[in-house]
Amino acid sequence: MASSSSILESSMQETVQGTSSQEIAQGTSTQEAPAYELKGRTMSLEEWDLAVQVESPVDFTSLSYHSCNIKEYYQSQDLMDYFNLLNGPTYMSLVRHFWVRAHVYDRKAAKQEMDEKVMIDPTLAGKTREEMGLEPFIGTEIRSSVIGIPVYISQDVITFVIRRASEGSFQDGLDNNKKSPWN
Repeated sequence: MASSSSILESSMQETVQGTSSQEIAQGTSTQEAPAYELKGRTMSLEEWDLAVQVESPVDFTSLSYHSCNIKEYYQSQDLMDYFNLLNGPTYMSLVRHFWVRAHVYDRKAAKQEMDEKVMIDPTLAGKTREEMGLEPFIGTEIRSSVIGIPVYISQDVITFVIRRASEGSFQDGLDNNKKSPWN
């Protein structure tokens, strides 16, 4: 916890250092403090109750040894970087902190957010999200916070991290194609 408080303190000092004393007194700072979001848990589990799998989720060598050579399918789709990412380091305390506070933000949640704004201020009825002061709804996201910093994971974020386009691709002609028993 000491590291998170020192990060917060240094961030606040940078904000104050870039602001004159007159601006602070008048409340007209040109720099805004970072938006921290203190979120409660969305699960009934405690953080330490979550079991995080840190071993190799896909072991192509072991699968190949047992006559299940699927590595070529993923290589042809250029997805090996993704599996290397999965097999990389895991920060268990960050993963736990993220998931006990996570929730899905979809169309239903966006509509509920708008409805709550209208309940607070009925003059906002019929206005757009932007006119209500809300961010536009782009797509479904997993939202959480880590050490008070909001974290949003969307399809765009995932495609960026695995360095793939969000559209699917299909390559025909791989050997060893299995046939469906229903064909």
